[in-house]
Amino acid sequence: MTIKLAGRFTLAIALLLTLNQFYGKAVTESLLPTLRWELAQLDDTYRILDLSLDREGRDSVIRLDVGLERAVIVGGRALMPDPRARANVSTLAGHVTQPAILCLALPLAWPASKAIEYPVRALIAFGGLALVSLADVPFVLWAELWNLHVSAFEPDRFSPLLLWKNFLQGGGRFALGLALGVLAVVVGQALTPPSRKPPPI
Repeated sequence: MTIKLAGRFTLAIALLLTLNQFYGKAVTESLLPTLRWELAQLDDTYRILDLSLDREGRDSVIRLDVGLERAVIVGGRALMPDPRARANVSTLAGHVTQPAILCLALPLAWPASKAIEYPVRALIAFGGLALVSLADVPFVLWAELWNLHVSAFEPDRFSPLLLWKNFLQGGGRFALGLALGVLAVVVGQALTPPSRKPPPI
């Protein structure tokens, strides 16, 4: 069973990676307006000038360009807005779809007692992925902006935002994706229990 499940999981990963090659860019682009809106809600310190897909060498990245909307005080120093100044940060575009590949592979690979269990798993997985997407890339970009100030003026400052970014960048998004996949399987099984055969007469 373990070997068979591992084989199914590997096939599911391969299928999802192939789909990501063809459709990953389109999915990421479709999410940019939502990510931009969330960033604007997270912190009104910055004026968003652009949020788009870009290239850094051979990597596709999501690039955020901002200007300073109001003063920022870090380490006892105040940074004043300057309409000529702008800053840009980026994160790999693949970070949008990486958690989804792990999250969806396990529900696809895990055997189900009923066919209806697969769409139930999918609903749970996509719902969880929506939340992970909102807690991932926008917060990473926001943290990168904040880190520009912290690194320059108060490098020893404790920041939950930077800790969250480091968790995600250190493998946390993979852990979240896998945990969502497990949750989808477990909840899917609980919501669609196997049918019981009638007792013999």
